[in-house]
Amino acid sequence: MVRKKEKTELDKAEIKLRSLVEQRDKVNDQARVVRQERDMLNEKRRTIVEDMRAAKTDRDGFVQKLRVHREKRNALHRRTKELIEMKRTRRGHLKKGVGSDLGRLRKAIEDMDRKQQTTTMTIADENELIDQIRKAVKEVRTLEKEKGAQEQVFKEVKDLDAAIDELMEKADDEHGQVVTLAGKAQEVHDHITQLVRDIAVLIAEANKKHEEFLALRERADKYHEAAMDMRGKVLAERKASRAEEMEDRQALRDHKRKVRDTLLDKKKMDEAADKALESLLKGGKVEIRG
Repeated sequence: MVRKKEKTELDKAEIKLRSLVEQRDKVNDQARVVRQERDMLNEKRRTIVEDMRAAKTDRDGFVQKLRVHREKRNALHRRTKELIEMKRTRRGHLKKGVGSDLGRLRKAIEDMDRKQQTTTMTIADENELIDQIRKAVKEVRTLEKEKGAQEQVFKEVKDLDAAIDELMEKADDEHGQVVTLAGKAQEVHDHITQLVRDIAVLIAEANKKHEEFLALRERADKYHEAAMDMRGKVLAERKASRAEEMEDRQALRDHKRKVRDTLLDKKKMDEAADKALESLLKGGKVEIRG
């Protein structure tokens, strides 16, 4: 059975380093996604802000036109009131019953003329009747002048009525424009109000995403710092491992050298022994027994 190799401190450090790097990269990926979502919300907000600005321009245009038509309408109303007051003043100068009085006097004059021509009277009675006729004629002429003046007033009043009707019609047209433009301005204003609400929601969501992004970046930074610390430990362990390995290799080399030197010395000793033996054999001093 093969014995399971135990993990060294270097192995453990490298495993921990890989884990920290993976967690850092994972959190960075999450932060990248959140940042993209935040940027999309901000871009959408910018687009809606542009729409809102355009809508405000449209609304302000409607309001400006509305003010122009409203001022025209108010001016027409003021002029109408002036003409109505003028009409009331003109009518106030009219004397009632001028026409009927004039007709009554004319008939009275005709009756008196007929009486003068058909009735026998004394000179005194006839002179008195003539005086009455003269007074009546004078009064008729006065009434005729008044009637002429009244007819002129009636004509002026009639013209004023026509002018008033024309002014009121124009004022109604201007008022219609005011109402139409006010409706359009209100419609755009309601749209702007909704856009403002949408912008507020997007700002809140973007801020939330930004806070989430910052939290993820902080986590990623902590993992990065831990990874850098572990990387330093891994490098230190690798350096120590290399130094230990180099030391082991040097020890092995030293051992091999010692073994080789030992073998060489033994070989030399064997050779010297062989020579000594050979020398002894040649000198006859060594007895070999069988």
